[in-house]
Amino acid sequence: MYANVVVDADAPGLFQTFTYHVPDALSGAVAEGACVSVPFGGREMVGYIFDLTDTPPEIDGIKDLSAVITDACALPKPLMMLASWMSDYYSAPLAQSTRAIVPEVMSATVNTIVRLIDPERVHPTSTNQKRLVGVLQGADGEMDSDILKVKSGIDKFAPTLRQLRDRGVVEVIRTIELPKAKPRIVNGLQISEMDDLAEPHELSSRAHKQAAILKELAESPIAVRQSELLRRVGTSSSPARALIDKGLAERVKLRVRRQPFATRAVESHADFTLTQGQQDALQIIAEGLNSGTPQTTLLYGVTGSGKTEVYLRSISDVLDAGGSCIALCPEISLTAHLMDAYRARFGDQIAILHSKLSMGERHDEWRRIESGEAKVVLGPRSAIFAPVRNLKLIVIDEEHEPSYKQDHSPRYSARLAAEERARIEGASVILGSATPSLETFYRTSTGEIRLAVLDKRVDDRPMPEVKTVDQREEFAQGRRNIFSEPLRQGIEDRLSRGEQTILFVNRRGYASFILCRSCGYTARCPNCDVSLTYHSAMKLLKCHHCDESMRAPDVCPKCGGPHFKQFGIGTERVEEEVRKVFPEASVIRMDSDTTRRKNAHFQILDAFREGRADILVGTQMVAKGLDFPNVTLVGVISADTILNLPDFRSAERTFQLLTQVSGRAGRGKKPGEVIVQSFSPENYAIKAAAQQDYKTFYDEEIEYRRELGYPPFSRLINILSSDPVDSFAQTRLEDFKSALESRIQSDEITLMGPAPAPISRLKGMYRWHILIKNRGSDGIQQVIKEVLADISQSVRTGLTIDVDPLTML
Repeated sequence: MYANVVVDADAPGLFQTFTYHVPDALSGAVAEGACVSVPFGGREMVGYIFDLTDTPPEIDGIKDLSAVITDACALPKPLMMLASWMSDYYSAPLAQSTRAIVPEVMSATVNTIVRLIDPERVHPTSTNQKRLVGVLQGADGEMDSDILKVKSGIDKFAPTLRQLRDRGVVEVIRTIELPKAKPRIVNGLQISEMDDLAEPHELSSRAHKQAAILKELAESPIAVRQSELLRRVGTSSSPARALIDKGLAERVKLRVRRQPFATRAVESHADFTLTQGQQDALQIIAEGLNSGTPQTTLLYGVTGSGKTEVYLRSISDVLDAGGSCIALCPEISLTAHLMDAYRARFGDQIAILHSKLSMGERHDEWRRIESGEAKVVLGPRSAIFAPVRNLKLIVIDEEHEPSYKQDHSPRYSARLAAEERARIEGASVILGSATPSLETFYRTSTGEIRLAVLDKRVDDRPMPEVKTVDQREEFAQGRRNIFSEPLRQGIEDRLSRGEQTILFVNRRGYASFILCRSCGYTARCPNCDVSLTYHSAMKLLKCHHCDESMRAPDVCPKCGGPHFKQFGIGTERVEEEVRKVFPEASVIRMDSDTTRRKNAHFQILDAFREGRADILVGTQMVAKGLDFPNVTLVGVISADTILNLPDFRSAERTFQLLTQVSGRAGRGKKPGEVIVQSFSPENYAIKAAAQQDYKTFYDEEIEYRRELGYPPFSRLINILSSDPVDSFAQTRLEDFKSALESRIQSDEITLMGPAPAPISRLKGMYRWHILIKNRGSDGIQQVIKEVLADISQSVRTGLTIDVDPLTML
């Protein structure tokens, strides 16, 4: 038997599996998707079996598979097929695609240790060798190779290490490290099975605590966790030990689940009458589920129209038929918000997956899903890879959100991955949004996917009234405050009536940048071609791209002047202004700075839901999916933030954000109002958002896209070259473009560039890019993979392939 293995090696040109012979001793343990150890490139590596075959390969020297790592998670066949599709579609190495699917805490890794043997053998003229040996000597003679590489700071680390190893100065030890996460095992108690077991009342006269413990054990059909039992009885461990000594109870080991969410009660579901629109949408979705073939349906519903209830009822139908479901939401904050609704409906059948879980929580949830105990999985982008059994439905809420696109290789879209997984497993997909992406809505017009529409809010509640404030007029009248007069008055009215307000700002921090008014100096990131954002609370200047930070200067580093002015508005600044203008109001802020701690999303949203805050200031986190009945005012501090970005999607993103955040107002019985502040209120995206008119915006934007040949009338691929040396980044891309042009035969493919990227330097790397516009030719990704496999390592290194990019930055 032979195994084709995806080897977890970082090599940009490796798109294939590698064949290994399965020795007889392992033949009973191997299976498709199993995690294995294999010899590769002179060392031991971890991999996953893609498939098994009895046909021997047509090459000699096939090596034996070393071991099956049973403690690591195995991948179901559909997920291995999905990894292969991701590799093909996104021109990414197969190992990277597989790694995106496997949770890091559930996979084995190769641990490489460098150990010093005899430093006297180092040639005295080799500076690199001396430096590497010196670092090892300062670390008691051994160190992890990755840490050693960083601490030594040697450019040619691998050749230097190889020279030292060949001369017997060091040895390199590689071991397979098992997954870090393990099941949680605790002490439990169960009643003894002795025939002459004492009745609890026989102990009650002098050992009432023992009697109480024995009574609890007798009434439990299974073993009880000891700590929980002692808490219920209200005693220490001494009576339990006494029962064990008497042979009346016995200690056992219990495997317990780590809870990934706050253990709080949730209200059970109360039936209510569906709107006609919801009934019609459910019928369309049911037809797709019952068709026997994978179907994708766009659920286009205005904000507050009850899309979540349609999701829940569709999932319930799937569960009743014995299937399972994955439900995606774009933000971890929405995962927290939706968890209560899903738990109320589906109880312990629900599992949650997201990056803020601890290693143990992620391990337990993955195993619950894998075993079939959990049949509904809720989470953001990576939850699409959950190992559910009998998958029949995938729900993608807010399908238009850019957070569904991964920003590192493989740069997959969870929406496209969901549709491919549905095709593999015969499942259906629901794409839900009040502001669908243009590409998705266009697909409904061609008949490629189905359309279900919810055009009214539940209970016929009115859409919020939207007012646009022209900030140019405010400035002309001398009002240069963050809050225009209509917005200030609106907040004041809500405070007087005990109603709540959401203020949306699309930037965190205090100010976008600081400027010396004497000489014009602006603090810029030393690693990136961007200004540093000022954070008032910490008195820091921070880069939101590489996380570089420094103390904000008291005087100008260039001219020594003390006159700094802050430009741009962030969430910190708005929060400060709210406290100043409305000192009686309770205000909380929600952005990536305030939600770093675990469960911070829950705590902030709970505080606002329970009325412990009057005003919520936030970034995109507060712009979608949240449902607070007492919010009657939404204020958009600046509608122009995204509109002026150099990106063909800027109008679409502006319309989506404004429409989504406007939809947070008036979701209860009280009518809502939205006040949008803008310096360009005449822009068609802002006007359409103010009117909550998706169709008008779509009709205008789709003609603009058609005229310029942008998606959905073409497919784009952005190829980025990064290097510490600007000329190297440019030359590498020119070489790559030449190799591509020599293979491309179609007139439907256009290559533009190379040109500096909009952010020309990021994290210390200069950046150049070329843009491929494909108007219908097939196979361009395969051409890219062939070029990557053929070009030299020096050209290949530093290239990033982004298929269907959402931004050119």
